[in-house]
Amino acid sequence: MISSSVAYAMLSKDMKTSLDRVSSQATVKQNADYYAENINKVKDVDDFLGNYKLYSYAMTAYGLSDMTYAKAFMKKVLESDLTDPNSFANKLADSRYKTFAAAYNFHTPAPQAQTSAQEDDTIGLYTSSYEDSGQDTAAESNYFKSAMRDVDNVTDLVADPRLKAFVLTTFGIDGTYVSSSFLKSVLTSDVNDPNSFVNTQANAKYQDMAKYFNFAADGTTGGTPPQPPQSAAQQADLVDRANANGKDYFASTIGTVANVDDLLSDQKLNNFVRVVYNVSNTVSDADLKTYLTDPATAASSGYKTLNSAFGFNADGSVSGSAQTADQTAATTARFDQSTAYYKRIMETVTGADDIVADPALSSYVKIAFGVPLTMSDDDVTKMLTDPTFAASVGAPDAPSDFNFNADGSMVGSAQTTDQKNGIVEKYTLNSLQKVVDYDDVPGEPDDVYYVTPAAADFNKAYFEKTIKTITSVDQLMADDRLTSYIKAAYSLGKHGYGSGLVDGLDNTGLRQVLVNGGLATQLGLKDLHDAFNFNADGTVTSPDGAQSAANTAQVSKQYMARYDDEAKDFIDDITSNYKKLITSSVGTGTFSDIKDINDFLRDNKQIDFDKKNDDLPDLYHVALQAYGLTEADLPKSMARKVLTSDAYDPKGYVASLKDDRITNFARAFNFGADGKIGPSLAPLSDASMAKYATNYKSHATMYMADGPLKDKASKDATTDVDNFAKGMADVKSLDDFLGNSKLTDFILKSVGLDPKDYDKDTLKKIFTSDPEDKKSYLNTKADSKFKDIVADFNFDKDGNMTRSKLGTVQDAGALDRTQSAYVAQQLETQQGQSNDGTRLALYFARQAPNITSLYTILGDKALFQVVQTAFSLPTQMSSMDVDKQVSMLQKFIDLKDLGDPTKVDKLVKRFTAMYDIQNSTTQAPALQILTNGGTTKAAGILG
Repeated sequence: MISSSVAYAMLSKDMKTSLDRVSSQATVKQNADYYAENINKVKDVDDFLGNYKLYSYAMTAYGLSDMTYAKAFMKKVLESDLTDPNSFANKLADSRYKTFAAAYNFHTPAPQAQTSAQEDDTIGLYTSSYEDSGQDTAAESNYFKSAMRDVDNVTDLVADPRLKAFVLTTFGIDGTYVSSSFLKSVLTSDVNDPNSFVNTQANAKYQDMAKYFNFAADGTTGGTPPQPPQSAAQQADLVDRANANGKDYFASTIGTVANVDDLLSDQKLNNFVRVVYNVSNTVSDADLKTYLTDPATAASSGYKTLNSAFGFNADGSVSGSAQTADQTAATTARFDQSTAYYKRIMETVTGADDIVADPALSSYVKIAFGVPLTMSDDDVTKMLTDPTFAASVGAPDAPSDFNFNADGSMVGSAQTTDQKNGIVEKYTLNSLQKVVDYDDVPGEPDDVYYVTPAAADFNKAYFEKTIKTITSVDQLMADDRLTSYIKAAYSLGKHGYGSGLVDGLDNTGLRQVLVNGGLATQLGLKDLHDAFNFNADGTVTSPDGAQSAANTAQVSKQYMARYDDEAKDFIDDITSNYKKLITSSVGTGTFSDIKDINDFLRDNKQIDFDKKNDDLPDLYHVALQAYGLTEADLPKSMARKVLTSDAYDPKGYVASLKDDRITNFARAFNFGADGKIGPSLAPLSDASMAKYATNYKSHATMYMADGPLKDKASKDATTDVDNFAKGMADVKSLDDFLGNSKLTDFILKSVGLDPKDYDKDTLKKIFTSDPEDKKSYLNTKADSKFKDIVADFNFDKDGNMTRSKLGTVQDAGALDRTQSAYVAQQLETQQGQSNDGTRLALYFARQAPNITSLYTILGDKALFQVVQTAFSLPTQMSSMDVDKQVSMLQKFIDLKDLGDPTKVDKLVKRFTAMYDIQNSTTQAPALQILTNGGTTKAAGILG
């Protein structure tokens, strides 16, 4: 019979070949195929334990075959929470049970349509959808003003998604349910005809909208076709004028300037310098002279660039010339930038008012027509619109270079200047606030506005400006913004959220309170009545007007404290209902279970028996809004396909839509291809998280004796585990993971690797290697421990999250480890049939890197037998107190050495030599050398 020493030496020299030989054996391969095909068909732990072929395969793989009979015991192991130090598996001395439990997902909570993290994200985004309203207000307003100049037919407006959205937002209308044909009918209606389409609509918002446009019944703007503020030829003409009167004149004249006074006295040169170097007209010529001649003063006043562009001496003279050729070229180049700005901004102009409102545009025009920069805005407008006035100021051609009507509006435009300004004002307000649709029916009286802080400031400014102009209560009541402001300030919401005796107050009631002090007192609203100066007949005779300044300030103070109370109460109702319904309670028999995609797409009336939530937005609509979608973007039929597709598949249906909103929506839920709830996707499964957590704690204390230091280390490790879990919750890709060194350090330390040995680039090479490629970085240069780590993480080779590694009972990485362990066990068992010493040697060599406690050795008979034999420990040792046994082992085993393959190999060879001599009559030559002629040294064996 071959000795264990020789057998181990032969096998360990080429372990892969030995394992491949065993795995190719018919019975081993048949068992492996059956396991891989059926393990994830198991329904629960009882189903697993009841399938002897699967169960015994797993028990064999993890070296627990002698416990296969103890199903009740193993059920407790599999259902243990490995993150709980007091759980059943964690309290067992034999670490094989923890390893076994970590390989399966039986402790994982029942699948949910959304995990708590996904739910929190959705609720947070839903709430933020109100808070973030109006972030792009200025950009959208500018786009509207620019695009509307090209609109000569209502079709142009409704066909432009941004214009259409702008108009609907302006009037607080949800575009989900507004078709383009309906909007066309509204905008082409005659608002003065009581029987027109718009005037037959119940929603007054549409009548208000129609007043802001000039579309005829055929959809055109009527009259002269609309024109841009300038045609290409007109713009070219004006630019030529600007160049001739500006940079060309400057370039040809600056060489004749002998002193600074020459420059300042020439109006064209003076104007040109001011425009190019942004010198305000409020700066006097005397100050401009100082900036041109005194570098220190120029620098301190913000005109250093201006001073350095010229060569004036302190006395205003020049030494040679006022500018070098390079300085002149740089100055005229700056004017070219003004020309580029003019061309770009003119595209957004919708009237003469836009030009005079922009100092840069206005100055450029003044340069072009050679008029003083000090010309007033009104005169500039007249110059651009009135030929007679233009001629009187020396610019007779100015009106012909623009397409403005006499009132400054665009020729043939879809909107007048007043209409344009009015709609932009409305848009600014409504884009800064958003309707909280309480009943999933847009435009209903139940709806309230969620007012953002920006909208609150906007409303406050409007109230404080407008209240000064109010001369009667009826004038106030006719302004919805004022009445809404007052109701919010006094918590008189229309949905029963009032803080006084009155829960909700319509305009009729508000009017009565404002003019009737007795009624106001009865209703507990005396402070509201007293805050205004309305007489009983609704008139105002007080010298302070409708309100004193102090009362206006008080109303505004109350408004700013309460403006969002009602909407927030609504949102709380909506989100609370969402949380209640989205949380699945599978198996409880309640009708509200979210078991599949059909349940998710039901409305509140169908999903449960609770009538209180029937009018609240359903799950589907809340989720749509959370991710910036509407039903028009993602109808239910499409949502069903999206939610049952793999949102992480780069070649899948969701990816093909190329819409981040839809991708994020799909990734927020855990429905499988069959529409049923499946496992959630995270970088690490719960089982893997638990495994790394327990391993981290073990490594954190593995070299420490019991006492205060070990207790502190254990406490710190628990904190590290908690922080790791929190950090991993934010990981959505490999780059996220590798970008957080605390997370990567945690993983490395948990398997006994030193983080200092692995930088970010090296880790990326490892994680993006192909595990199936024998020549990949992972398989040739990385520590063997990384194979398990890479397998555990749900990243593909590109670093993206992938569902391909997930399994209901066992994930791909754990399945591969189970099968590898089974093959290793078969090799060890087959070797043990001829020599048990070889079996024990192979087993110890395989388990050694995972040993983090000497108690593990004592709890595993095979491991203990190897150590006991290698160091000739007395058999009576097993009857000693456990702590004393550990003290004895410490004399022979250094846990650090078990992570060193060379030292482990040395220990195993010592064991096989001792085993061979103990099981034969002749001492082997190797043992003679190893034991120094029969005397075993306790110290330094692994050193």
